[in-house]
Amino acid sequence: MPDSLLQLGRIIGVHGLNGTIQIHSDTRPAIGIAGYSRWWVGAHAMAAKPVRVCRCWAHGKRILAQLEGVAHIEAAEALRGQLIFIQRTQVPVGEDEYLWQDLVGCAVVDVELGPIGRVVALTDYGAQDILIVRGDAHSVREGEWMIPFTSQIIRDVDLKTAQITVALPEGMDACFTPN
Repeated sequence: MPDSLLQLGRIIGVHGLNGTIQIHSDTRPAIGIAGYSRWWVGAHAMAAKPVRVCRCWAHGKRILAQLEGVAHIEAAEALRGQLIFIQRTQVPVGEDEYLWQDLVGCAVVDVELGPIGRVVALTDYGAQDILIVRGDAHSVREGEWMIPFTSQIIRDVDLKTAQITVALPEGMDACFTPN
């Protein structure tokens, strides 16, 4: 089951006395997590158990939820720090679309430079997603790259071989931090 689960967020606290939990959502927009009526909750994917979401809503800048079987503050407090997952099949992925979770760990190879590292994280600064790529002793340079995930730079994503081919434009050295 763990390979079929995608992490969507985590439980960061409680709200009130009736078992309402506060969520940190990894979805964009954050309230997107409310679109799923069944979550898997646990310390990690192997320990996650299914739970029905009775209600999930935005409250100011917070995301709150009520889960079936969690009706008191004590039960909600016991969930603090737990991760929230959904089944991968619940997320439609179109052609040329990728889940961030699938890109982490992929080798990144530049068409001219060769191996530049592995994706360690992704982030979003608004204009586009950014690959955080860490180069090691087997890479052209040791350090960290911030590579925009755009069609001008990304040439190919092969999830079967876990490799992303890029064509870094001139001036990309500004997006590199040496070790």
